Amino acid sequence: MQLSPQQLTALTAYLRERQSPFADIQSAVQLKGGQSNPTFKLETARGPVILRMRPVSAGKWAHDVGREFKVLSALQNTNVPVPVPYLYCDDEAVIGGAFYLMQFVDGRIIDDCTLPGFTPPERRAVYKSFAEAFAALHAVDYQAVGLSDFGKPFDFVARQLKLHSAKFLEYEPAGNPDMAWLAEHLPQHIPAQTRTAIIHNDIRVGNVVLHPTEPKVIAILDWEMSTLGDPFADAALIALPYYFVPGNPQGTFAGVDTTALGLPSADELLRWYCAALGLKAFANAPFMAAFNLFRYASVYAGIASRFRQGLAVSADAANYANVVAPTARQARVVAEQALKRA
Repeated sequence: MQLSPQQLTALTAYLRERQSPFADIQSAVQLKGGQSNPTFKLETARGPVILRMRPVSAGKWAHDVGREFKVLSALQNTNVPVPVPYLYCDDEAVIGGAFYLMQFVDGRIIDDCTLPGFTPPERRAVYKSFAEAFAALHAVDYQAVGLSDFGKPFDFVARQLKLHSAKFLEYEPAGNPDMAWLAEHLPQHIPAQTRTAIIHNDIRVGNVVLHPTEPKVIAILDWEMSTLGDPFADAALIALPYYFVPGNPQGTFAGVDTTALGLPSADELLRWYCAALGLKAFANAPFMAAFNLFRYASVYAGIASRFRQGLAVSADAANYANVVAPTARQARVVAEQALKRA
């Protein structure tokens, strides 16, 4: 989608009324990537700024950009690298959906998790910075930054399993035998949640901004799915490219010579995370990998469902239909291995 002349006129009037320094909009271009909230780069007389909006077609509880603005605001003055949020508008009459403005962070966004164009040492440095950035997030005292009401602090995995079991059947009423098996067996083996943190819930290299020239993370983006929960479940996503199947639209290390590229192993990624937090070991990594694959299979089914209904935000939404069943199969394989060790 693009912002229409009418939307830009209404947006300009709204920003001028609130004396925003970004009211003089010269152009608006939608940025690629993402399957949820349309994101636009606005060129203004004061420089570029980012607009994130809730899709016009969004359901009542979906795509809550207000939550994104809230968590970004709370994480200012912490060690977590995040853009500065400027303004939030919940009046959908302005441009057709709630929206917020945030800082444009000048850097590189690389969707491909293999980091093409980087040297092996640079890839290691990027992924070490990547793991440490999310460790910094999980180190934040959510109560101290005013996010005590940002979600239910405990039983995160159990609630997610229940939610995505139901959502998957909503998206694919015919069901899937692997998803049915996982929905039955995973809840019986949930590890005890020993810590609670602000979690991002969609950790991947494509959701961070890298420094323009240096191999390090300078901003974490796409906070739509953030909440309170089990940080081990969240951090397991750091190593998930090692579990994703070939053809996964979000990237995978399957079939990649990771040693030749200098990519760290799954164990190294999680060790870097633990070292940054002073933890001795990563708890229940195989189970958390299976849990996240199950969750992503459900999410992919939702993206495919929206595509079939003509409600997709991204042009590549059609690709997700092809990986739902393979991701569910991989989740079951990983789960069966994890439960044998338990």
